[in-house]
Amino acid sequence: MHNLNFNKDTQRYSFVSAIEVPWHHAGTVLDHVFTAREAIEFGGLDFTVEKQKLITERGLDVPDYFATVREDNSDVLGLVGKDYTIVQNRDVFSFFDCIVGAGNAYYETAGCLGKGGVLFITAKLPKQIVIGKDGEIDNYLVLCSSHDGSLAITAFFTPVRVVCQNTLNAAFSNNTNRVYIKHTQNVKERFVEAALIMGMHSQYLDKLEVAFRLLYDKKVSDQDMKSIITRAFLSKEEIKTLALTGNIELSTRKTNMVDGVVQYYHQATEIDSIRGTGFGVYNSVTGYFQNMKNFRNEEVKMKSIVLGGLSAQYSQKVFDRLMKF
Repeated sequence: MHNLNFNKDTQRYSFVSAIEVPWHHAGTVLDHVFTAREAIEFGGLDFTVEKQKLITERGLDVPDYFATVREDNSDVLGLVGKDYTIVQNRDVFSFFDCIVGAGNAYYETAGCLGKGGVLFITAKLPKQIVIGKDGEIDNYLVLCSSHDGSLAITAFFTPVRVVCQNTLNAAFSNNTNRVYIKHTQNVKERFVEAALIMGMHSQYLDKLEVAFRLLYDKKVSDQDMKSIITRAFLSKEEIKTLALTGNIELSTRKTNMVDGVVQYYHQATEIDSIRGTGFGVYNSVTGYFQNMKNFRNEEVKMKSIVLGGLSAQYSQKVFDRLMKF
């Protein structure tokens, strides 16, 4: 399930994509990269949200808590506290424009999930990374926000391999690629600070390009590949047990994940040119989570892969282990 918002009034999905038809075949596909105005219009994102008081069945006010409600159709999106500040969709796009600067990025996808509670935007940046003879990697800026209280405004940079469209979310201990902004009263003031931080994206991408080339140059055997993946999926307690006993029995869930990554590594055509390298191992992990693993819906998948959930954490652990290999 893609979990894209479906607007019953317009009979359209709240999603817009540039040029390429998305896997779910829902929403509007434009024949060109688009502007923020077009994203809001064709993505069905031209709605506003308000906070409304909560009242019990007996007419009593619920103190300090409010419902966030779409003003166009009165759908309740979530439950938030008194300090929660709504950031309207148009303001999110304005923030996005501040980060990348006018004319420096092209919007490629935009939409919202559920009843409209989670918003996401991606824009392609002009800088490209080239790894190996046919490993062109485009760079994207991704921004997510919510009206349901489930997540902070999150902006980050990610390289995407052209062939398989695998998001590669690698962060460094002293140079992260993402910014979080809470929905509080000073949220708009923090936009300026966050835009300045994210304006350093060129430095981050330069560093990441060096890391990816190092991974590409690392020769990894099949045995080492499975060992790296397995150890990355272990908890701290399991790592201690392995160190003490020299053996560990994986849960069924983790065994299935390891087997899935190994299968993807050996069978996915997009790994053909980088198989046997550290970069191929890393791509197989991100590819498995995005193209093979089953998630309950697209929102759960986004939170797990894009917003720092378990999938992103496992991928980062593999990246870290490969850098030390």
